[in-house]
Amino acid sequence: MTRSSNSTTEKRSLGIFPNIFFKCSVALVCIISFFSGYFLNSYNSRNHFEVGTKANPIVRRNSRRLRPYREQLLNSFKAENLEENLRYFSSEPHFAGSKRNNDLAHYIAKKWQEYGFDEVKMPKYDVLMSSPRKDRESKVEIYRNGRVIFKSQSHEKVLREDEKKSKDLPIFLGYSPGAVVEGEVVYANFGAEDDFKKLKAMGISVKNKIVIARQGRIFRGNKVFNAQSHGASGALIYTDPAQFAPEGDGNTFPKSWWLPDSGTQRGSAMSVTGPGDPLTPGFPSVNGIYRQPLNDSGLPKIPAFALSYGDAKEILRRMKGPEAPKSWQGGLQLTYHIGPGFEDKDLSLRLDTKNNIENITITNVIGQIRGTEEPDRYVLLGNHRDAWVFGAADAVSGTAAMMELSRGLGELLKTGWRPRRTIMLCSWDAEEVFVVGSAEWVEENARTLQDRAVAYLNMDVAVNGNFSINVDANPLLQDVALSLTKEVCDPTVPETCRSMYDVMLERDVTKHLNGFPFCENLSFGSDYVSFYHFIGVSCADWSYIFGGLYGIRRSYPAYHSIHDSFYWMKSFVDPEFKTHLAVTKYAGIFLLKLADAELLPFNTTTYAKLLQKKSTVIKKSKHLKKHSISTAAFSRAVKNFANVARQFESSKSKQKPESYRTLNDQMVQLEKAFIQTVEVNDHKQLRHVIYGPLLANLYDGIYFPRVHYATMKAEKTGDWKLVEKEISLLTFAINSASKVLKPI
Repeated sequence: MTRSSNSTTEKRSLGIFPNIFFKCSVALVCIISFFSGYFLNSYNSRNHFEVGTKANPIVRRNSRRLRPYREQLLNSFKAENLEENLRYFSSEPHFAGSKRNNDLAHYIAKKWQEYGFDEVKMPKYDVLMSSPRKDRESKVEIYRNGRVIFKSQSHEKVLREDEKKSKDLPIFLGYSPGAVVEGEVVYANFGAEDDFKKLKAMGISVKNKIVIARQGRIFRGNKVFNAQSHGASGALIYTDPAQFAPEGDGNTFPKSWWLPDSGTQRGSAMSVTGPGDPLTPGFPSVNGIYRQPLNDSGLPKIPAFALSYGDAKEILRRMKGPEAPKSWQGGLQLTYHIGPGFEDKDLSLRLDTKNNIENITITNVIGQIRGTEEPDRYVLLGNHRDAWVFGAADAVSGTAAMMELSRGLGELLKTGWRPRRTIMLCSWDAEEVFVVGSAEWVEENARTLQDRAVAYLNMDVAVNGNFSINVDANPLLQDVALSLTKEVCDPTVPETCRSMYDVMLERDVTKHLNGFPFCENLSFGSDYVSFYHFIGVSCADWSYIFGGLYGIRRSYPAYHSIHDSFYWMKSFVDPEFKTHLAVTKYAGIFLLKLADAELLPFNTTTYAKLLQKKSTVIKKSKHLKKHSISTAAFSRAVKNFANVARQFESSKSKQKPESYRTLNDQMVQLEKAFIQTVEVNDHKQLRHVIYGPLLANLYDGIYFPRVHYATMKAEKTGDWKLVEKEISLLTFAINSASKVLKPI
């Protein structure tokens, strides 16, 4: 969409690293940032600017009024309840559409009814899904003269008794076709486009070869797509110990949180379509909706499979060809070679995937607490229910928190409290395969949500580490998202109540040089995608992340493996569930802030500052100057938006309460002004003109994506009229946003 150790020594070495490592990390980040390419850095989401946290006087008054309810809610949360929630929801595998996942949906619905929710619905969708065949296993084999000398594991090795139920789901990559291919193998580092360019520069072709690449750096679906685009016949993705077990085989699960040599990361191999059912893009997968042919769905065309580093070693140690560059060398105790093929000419490699692509019914759960004064305005909070196996961190940690939050809201309802706006809690199915459940629901309810949704808060992997909280949000929510971290004690500093904000500031090596922690915009990684990128609803997402001596990471060692279990979480991450408790409190105050505030705590000047900062990449573009494309109108639009936003914010404190709803609606509608439904370059994902996915890596995002990709296309085709058109659409959208904020 990442734990506290029982040992003081382990906590020191794996969690809070010494100050010297912190300083070195800061220096390293600065050096890397300086030497990165200008074009991408200027567009990319990781070029942050400071976010202020000074509250509007009306917002402060609202906070005082709501404090008793907030304190009652926070005091109702119990760590033991969170522990039991995590134990229950992660006790069995619950893959999307499975009986267990459906049973959990009914369990959630029943609980929400018991808690006094006004309405609980369970919308179902018939979607195209991928699953491994039960009668045949996928595998990778090495042959010598027709005789198998190595076969990869079809299931991860069970290392504890409580992992035995994992046998229900073999290793596979979602949406990979079932196929059998044989050929020479080529090592492609992380499988990024630059890695394939490097191979080409070395004179090594992957055409009709099987590519092997390590997990990390970019989304795995992009690795498969890159291999396919360069003519490969198959793709193998493995977890290298350099990223997943840097302390060596002697200190891996179940001794520590590091991945053992049999651990394998499952995941989706999809990358080129938008989220949701690939057969019904833009429409819900319900009866009566047209479904496009399978060949037009954008599914991967080559077989792909996931390997453990133990199995990958059997391939890599036999490879011939030039020695891989130093930066391509991984953590296995061998010298990595590029290939193609094996040193022993009698050996051959075979990839055999046995997957089904079929329609399966999935189920979401939507619980509603009706608002009193503004029942037609919705504040949503959600989390996906499905997991690749047990999914204790991804995403049961979020489900555990959401269930405890819902129980607390039920306790508030008993006192007579009602939210100002309608609260909706959402349990999504099928996020793991390609963000399907939430996308289908948003598509089905798009018109209503565009009019009524105030914000969507996402808790995917709520806890995957015990290093620091990490908060992402769209620009309108960044101020409040960060300011609320000042109101919750960080559980990793038990001696005193230091806020999440202070700990994040101290430990986050990617903080601003001026002393502010950053708040990233939202990429393409979880259930906020359809809300933010497709219909323009403000969103936020947060997680306690994995970090320490080996660097800050969004992923964690047990990610998508059978070892992402209750035992892993309790033993190595959050023994007393204090981190879960803290993140639940953060979710609670965020939800109440948006649901009960008279005046929404959105900040439009934050958006204006961002546009001013990011606009320089367009205004100073050498490509645009070379082709005589004017940016004058765009520059005026950005400047005007900044002036309008500044006037809008300064006028808030002067407004009377009867004007608040109008002001709120203006702020809510602002993000929607940036949604453009006209496709560019055949990319359905690029609806938001300000921010969108980095198509080369769906884990990341980029500013002004449509202009960026139109420019890339024009460099190949010479069609600079397309770029001119996209700048015009961008200018129009910014001018429209200014009009949204004009006094009514």
